[in-house]
Amino acid sequence: MSLTSALNSARNSLAVRSSETDVVSRNIAGVNDPGYSRKTADVAVGAQGSVRLVQVSRSADQALFGSVLRSTSDASTQQALLTGINQMQQTVDPSLGAATPAGRVASLIDGLQQLAAAPDNQNLAANAVTSARDLVQTMHDATETVQSVRKAADSDIATSVSNINRLLSQFETVNAKITSDAGSGRDITDQLDARDQLLSKISSEIGIRTTVRANSDMQIYTDGGATLFDRTPRVVSFQPTLQYTAGTQGNAVIVDGTPVTGPGAVMTAQSGRIAGLTQLRDDVAVKYQGQLDEIARGLINSLSETDTTGASSSARAGLFRVGTSTALPGSTLEPGLAGLIQVASSVDAAQGGNPMLLRDGGISDPTDPNYKINATGAAAFSDRLESMISGLNAAQSFDSSGGAMTTGSPADYASSSVGWIESLRQSTTNASDQKSTTRDRAQQSLSGVTGVSLDNEMSKMLDLERAYQGSAKLISVVDSMLQAILQAVG
Repeated sequence: MSLTSALNSARNSLAVRSSETDVVSRNIAGVNDPGYSRKTADVAVGAQGSVRLVQVSRSADQALFGSVLRSTSDASTQQALLTGINQMQQTVDPSLGAATPAGRVASLIDGLQQLAAAPDNQNLAANAVTSARDLVQTMHDATETVQSVRKAADSDIATSVSNINRLLSQFETVNAKITSDAGSGRDITDQLDARDQLLSKISSEIGIRTTVRANSDMQIYTDGGATLFDRTPRVVSFQPTLQYTAGTQGNAVIVDGTPVTGPGAVMTAQSGRIAGLTQLRDDVAVKYQGQLDEIARGLINSLSETDTTGASSSARAGLFRVGTSTALPGSTLEPGLAGLIQVASSVDAAQGGNPMLLRDGGISDPTDPNYKINATGAAAFSDRLESMISGLNAAQSFDSSGGAMTTGSPADYASSSVGWIESLRQSTTNASDQKSTTRDRAQQSLSGVTGVSLDNEMSKMLDLERAYQGSAKLISVVDSMLQAILQAVG
């Protein structure tokens, strides 16, 4: 090898070592960044030991990364569900004591039993009516909680849609930079890291899958098959619903003109925060509202009044009713009934009524003698009170769409509803924990492949320093030899 060749090799070596040092420095800087993947300077050795930098590559495992995306979506689904279920569970939380629908029904039965034991006691009659009012208020509060959960879920869906559109816009910029630089052979490893971080954020909002084309150009689809990105972002839209009642149906999320949530979805989003929020808003909360409505229907029907002639067609709403109407509800679930049920004003002293109508009957119409059971006003009369207690304890049919029991007393049904939401909360908590653990393990596995070890990088930095010193020493030796030759021929 000539001195000139040796000098050129040493100079090339210095340039390559400098590039390698730059890569190691980037790795050290990114050691605490969970979105950073380890970079490697790929060096090729040529003739006579010359070296050159071929490219900078990054550590990656597409299978593990795909697992991270899927587990992130699944964990987000369960977390969105659990948050809403926890809020609804507060309406039956044991810490409330008797201040739950089931507890209020039991308190009403207890109040009627106390009055039946002393039917001439006006204070006990007033207390029983107060128990009925407390029950109604609890039903109203629970309904308000459920609809508040639905409205919050709807608002959160709108936020998720906004996040997706923002992330897709950022993704377009990064993806365009990647395809442009990849075509010209530039280092794209940092841009690939940035793109992966955007994918992770998008997968938290909605489940996704990806494909890669030439020059690392990427396409994104929802896990239901709708296109989110193909060279340009697709529009994701959603129209929020500002007010929720029991009969309100929320709007669908639209991706590129195709519904991906709701009953009309043809490419249904399977996972992600949007999927969990939609399930909470349109299924879980609706079922729990249905259970509250069935409790209300059972209460109205079980305490109805009939006239003394025994005509069944004359049955009217008694202690409980909807507004001022004495019409009885039908035999199927009536959405929103729990938020409309009221205590009849005729028996409520706070509204100018007479609590003793609990004993005497005629709550539905005090002016109609046919509905007055205790026509003489006997102080010890308790038949009507016993009948009301029996009605509250008697089995009846409930609509199966509510998800709780289908046959039982209103008290039994209220207890069944508590069991339903507690069981759902427990199963969702377990699922959330399991999905979160799966996500964390997938992220740890990926980090084990792509993460940076500070010890390894510092060791490599020392090796590069020694190699740099060796190349510098060679240049110094060659320089000395060239000077000696020049002096000799001078």
